[in-house]
Amino acid sequence: MERRTNYQDHPSRFFLLIARIIGFLIAGVFLLFMVPEFIEILHNKSGYTEFWIFIFYILAMIYGAGFLLSFWKIKISAYIMIVSSVAIALYGFLDTMSWAIFLILIPLSFSGILFLIYSKKMDK
Repeated sequence: MERRTNYQDHPSRFFLLIARIIGFLIAGVFLLFMVPEFIEILHNKSGYTEFWIFIFYILAMIYGAGFLLSFWKIKISAYIMIVSSVAIALYGFLDTMSWAIFLILIPLSFSGILFLIYSKKMDK
């Protein structure tokens, strides 16, 4: 008889479940709201201001790609998600010069951190 692995079988599997839920929500919001505007920016081909928005969308897509990669390579995707989320938070701070925006964008890295915790615990 085959034994199914549940999230209760190993405590670190809980980190994986929560990281995937948070990552799915964040990546879904990015794709749902930002991709149409990204296409509009490419269509208009306007000036310098849109270049900064273009960078933000590229970082958001890198975050989404890191989340999708997490289904195959957890450790690499965790690093991609953490680096891109910190870059997004720094971009938000540099764009507005407001610590409030920086603090609002920092939680983007939570799912990457949880993926990293999971991969470290599974390596032991």
